[in-house]
Amino acid sequence: MTAQSVETVVARLSHAGLNLSLAPAGGLAVAPSSHLTDDLRALIRSSKALLIDWLTAANDAASHAPDPPVNPQDWKELAAAYHAHHFNCPTCIAAGRGSGYGQRCGAGMALWRAYCD
Repeated sequence: MTAQSVETVVARLSHAGLNLSLAPAGGLAVAPSSHLTDDLRALIRSSKALLIDWLTAANDAASHAPDPPVNPQDWKELAAAYHAHHFNCPTCIAAGRGSGYGQRCGAGMALWRAYCD
């Protein structure tokens, strides 16, 4: 499976309303389980290692979120800092879909609060 096909798998799972994250024990967590079909389970099973690698890489990139701007009144800079993190963090992307998909990560929440204040 190529990197492009991993993106395709992630897009298909996202389109099905599923949120992917790394489980604390190092595995893969998929929620909500009520959205899983036999076909989606097979897809996840067949690409599990690649999905874990993809999430790990995305989380590593997310841990290097930009610092909020010096002037908190500059909302454009705050928005840019949050968006730079958000679109590279699967946890924050899922949280942006609604409260049923979990919370933002620590870095994303700090940037979000700075932007909203």
